Amino acid sequence: MRVKGTQTNDLGETDTIELITEGRFFIRDQHYYILYNETSLSGMEGTTTALKVEPQRVTLNRMGTAEQKTTFEAGILNAFFYVTPYGTMKIAVLPSKVQVDLTERGGSINLEYELQVDQEKISDNQLEITVEYLENYA
Repeated sequence: MRVKGTQTNDLGETDTIELITEGRFFIRDQHYYILYNETSLSGMEGTTTALKVEPQRVTLNRMGTAEQKTTFEAGILNAFFYVTPYGTMKIAVLPSKVQVDLTERGGSINLEYELQVDQEKISDNQLEITVEYLENYA
């Protein structure tokens, strides 16, 4: 799978991180689930990311060295605590786009959202996840 995150600050400066990794992709109770381990590239080594994917909503749950549970639903502000070894921050996301194009063979998720800290906009973000289902690894 490919995970690409892009962050653009108020000055127009863009930072992109792309991760290609193996993970698990399965269907349970008519919802898609994606699990993968973060790496040092994302700065969250030792963390497992799990995504529950519904047609209009994506729930991201990180467990390990970093902990976070966030729901992405277009137009709905979601505040949460982001727990790291260095401390805890209250963060919020305001998604403008939640696009899910998955089948049992894989596909993609595209999230676009505003990131806020202490109710102030920090950046515009895009998270693209592409899943390629490999029969041999099922």
